[in-house]
This record gives sequence, structure tokens and C-alpha cells, in this order.
Amino acid sequence: MKRGFGLGSVLLAVLILSACERERKHEPQTPQEMYEHAKALLKPNVEGDASDFEGALQWTRKAAEGNWLPAVMDMGALYMYGGKGVKQDIEAARKWYNKAVEMGSKEAHWFLGTLDYESSHHVESALKHWRIAAEAGVADAQYRLGRILSQKQETLSEGMQWLEKAARIGQKGGVPQACTALANLYMTGANGAPADTAKAVQLYKVASGGGDPLAQLVYAELLLAGADGVPQDTEKGMSMLRLSAGQDYPRAIARLINILRNGPDAEQHEKEAAAWSDRLNRLQSQPKK
Repeated sequence: MKRGFGLGSVLLAVLILSACERERKHEPQTPQEMYEHAKALLKPNVEGDASDFEGALQWTRKAAEGNWLPAVMDMGALYMYGGKGVKQDIEAARKWYNKAVEMGSKEAHWFLGTLDYESSHHVESALKHWRIAAEAGVADAQYRLGRILSQKQETLSEGMQWLEKAARIGQKGGVPQACTALANLYMTGANGAPADTAKAVQLYKVASGGGDPLAQLVYAELLLAGADGVPQDTEKGMSMLRLSAGQDYPRAIARLINILRNGPDAEQHEKEAAAWSDRLNRLQSQPKK
């Protein structure tokens, strides 16, 4: 005798189907939803569980394959720098950034130029990519383009113009290193640049405030010496020097150690000098990238 389904079995089947349907509805469907889901997986939840990087990577890849530009850019960055269990892969990074370019991203040209310059040493190709990104307003590309062009007298003028754009003086989003590069040119008159010490000092000050450790070191030296129209201020100079050293800038750390150990209060500062010395030794022992 055949046994039919009872009411309980029917209800159970309906509940299972409904649960499956809800699960499908909650699963990300569009590339944008996939990308947002990936970002959510990277955040620790309210119970404090660790973020799910592997799951986030899978959903980011799906979003990128679905032509969601932010995901495509993230995939390029992931392979460009490596980390989180993902091995650096320059060619994979190049593939994703080329895809981003095809999708209309000008910022991707900045990354492609950097890949060409740093991994392949193709300067002309790098400049081509950086120029496209620079003309689209990407500050980092403007800086790198300006740095390269300002190294030759015949392209100095254009290079300085790009550096000024990248510096964004008085605006948000500027590159502090662009201020420093301009300051160096005005301070030294290199490659035929117009010598202007006052302008150079002001640019070093701006770049120092923006966090560039080289500018902080140079400005600290000016304050300590009271040179080039800068009033001597030992306390401020030492504070600026410590800011630079605190960013693990070896030249600043070495200079700070020298001052602490050779100043009038050397014994009083020996503990600090020893700590900086240990820090410098650790930096110097790290393998070069």
C-alpha cells in the first residue's frame, strides 16, 4: 500500500523551499551588490569574529568579472602589491588595470605607468600613461610626471608646472612630495630652475605640514641652524626632526641620534638615543624590497 505525504511533510517541504528562496534572494545578484558584500566581509562582525578575506576576494573577483570598475581596480591593486595570502603578480595586475582602462578609468593609467616604470623600467611607456592620468587630474600621476620631466633642462618648465598642479597648495588632495620637489629646485637652482630661497622655505614648510619626511628633515635643519631667513628655533627644530624620524626615515633618525649624543645634555638623552639607534638598526636589517 502506498503511503501519501502527510500534512506535516508538505509543510516541511514548503518551509525548506521558502528558506532556499530567501537564501537566493539574500545572495548578491548584481556586480555592485557583490562588491558591497565583499566589503562587508572584510569588516569584523559585532561578535568580534575576524574578517573573511578569502570570501571577500571571491566576491570581489566576481564583481570585477561582472565589470564593476571599483572591483576591477581592487583586483589590480591586490596583484600589484600582493599580501593577505595573495602572491604579487605584475602581469595579473596589468591585466586588470588594462581592463579598467578599457572601461574608461584614467586613474588606471597611473597604476599602469607605475608598473612600467618600477617593474619593467619602460620610462617612455610610463610617461605616456602618467600623462593621460595627469591630464585627467590624478595628482600622483602629475607628481611622478613632473619629477621625471624636471630632471632635464629642456623639459624643466613643463615638469615644474606639473609639480605645482600636484602640490595643490592651499587645496585638498595635494601630494606633499611635489612641494618638496619644487622646493629642492628653487633651493638649488638645479637644471636651470630659478633660484628662490624664500619660496623654497615656504614650500618645505607646507610639505612638512603635509607629512613628507624629507621636507620635515630639511625644515628641521633650517630651524636648528636659523638659516636662509628662518629664525632659529631649536625646540621646534627638534620636534620637526622627531616627526621625520617617527616615519622611519633613516636619514632623520641618524641625524637625531647624532644630535642627542653630541649635544650638551648627551647623558640626559642617552636612553632616547639608544632607542632610536635600535630602531635604525632594525630598519637597516630589513630586506630591501
